Amino acid sequence: MHALKLDTMLRNFLRFWSQEHSLTALLLVMIVDLFVLFPMTGGGRVVDLGADLVFSLILLAGLRSMARRKTVRVFFSLFVVLSAVTHFAWKLFDLNFLASWNSLFSTLAVMGMLIVTLWMVYQDGPVTVHRIRGAIAAYLLIGVLFAKAYTLINYLMPGAFNMALPVTTFREEGRQAFYYFSIVTLTTVGYGDITAVAPTARSLVMAEALIGQLFPAILLARLVTLEIETRRSGKG
Repeated sequence: MHALKLDTMLRNFLRFWSQEHSLTALLLVMIVDLFVLFPMTGGGRVVDLGADLVFSLILLAGLRSMARRKTVRVFFSLFVVLSAVTHFAWKLFDLNFLASWNSLFSTLAVMGMLIVTLWMVYQDGPVTVHRIRGAIAAYLLIGVLFAKAYTLINYLMPGAFNMALPVTTFREEGRQAFYYFSIVTLTTVGYGDITAVAPTARSLVMAEALIGQLFPAILLARLVTLEIETRRSGKG
């Protein structure tokens, strides 16, 4: 009986993430993770692991249900699992050599979620409020993706970034700092308290700043085009 209930709950959960309104839920999760949970991770290991677990489950459910191609689901879901395993092993057993692997796997996992989210937002059909919210979630996912890439670079090339308040490579403050830096770069605010020094880091920063400017313009153009096409075809 309990197994049947668990199976039903799992099916309902996956069914929810396969529908368009899941884009609204994804945006809500992104906002909570970026602006509530991640800033709190300096408060203790339990909060950090809990935040990572929630985000991993959302990524896994989203990839499992949103991606139409099996190869895409399996490929990127594998990185979600590897990211969660390496993160928990790193934090629970203080295996610092896993930090860079965790950053690599999580970068690839977020990339998969971003691809799937953009596919759902840009597919043909009427432009709904859920798709607009999904586009905002995709914008935040871009910030998360670059933050994880910066973290990976910082592990591989210590000193690649200049920080007003230096942090130890394997401390959580560093990861939090790069989430902050990524969002600031994406929106081209640029306070200057964190700067890229290494050529690879500078290249990524330039790419993110460019995407931050182009994405909203391309997004609006695509959504307007979809809405016009839908009205002309009489589907709206």
